[in-house]
Amino acid sequence: MRYPLDHKWQTRERILGAAAALFRRHGYSATGVDAVMASADLTAGAFYSHFRSKQVLLAKALDTAFRQSRSDWQNLLKGLRGRQWVRKFAAFYLGEGHRDAADLGCPMPALSPEISRSGKASRAVFEQHLRDLVDTVAQQVNSTAPDRRHAISAIALSVGGLMLARAVKERGFSNEILSACREAVIEGCHAEKKQ
Repeated sequence: MRYPLDHKWQTRERILGAAAALFRRHGYSATGVDAVMASADLTAGAFYSHFRSKQVLLAKALDTAFRQSRSDWQNLLKGLRGRQWVRKFAAFYLGEGHRDAADLGCPMPALSPEISRSGKASRAVFEQHLRDLVDTVAQQVNSTAPDRRHAISAIALSVGGLMLARAVKERGFSNEILSACREAVIEGCHAEKKQ
């Protein structure tokens, strides 16, 4: 049977999408190649015709996850700046929907601990996307005098807050964590003064 010219690329994208979702939902270590391939509706034997190793897959899937997540929140924040941007970003990132959909959300809260122990390629992808996010947040908060320090603290508070909200069992406590962190992000960016 003859496949279209872009068949291999489409198959690779399916694998990356499946891996990006499963790694965020279950973690990298808890997700095997067989599970990724089954989720992509492929046999496990086809994996090595696309990737040399699971570590290579992690780096590529991490890039895919960051791009998907960034696209989601950029569409939501289009046209906003300053205080409105920060408020909407905090509401989205530290919202119940993002908490409850780890497989579709930002890979930082889901994978940071594993990335810190992974190979150079995955760490490089993670760092580049984090640097881009820091620049974006700093620019959005104050385009005339971007403040990377406040951007870094807002991102760290957002990622850490989401991790804690996902980790606790009691829903009310989880919501309290999200709410407290949202307020702190907004205050910390001094959005009122930086419009």
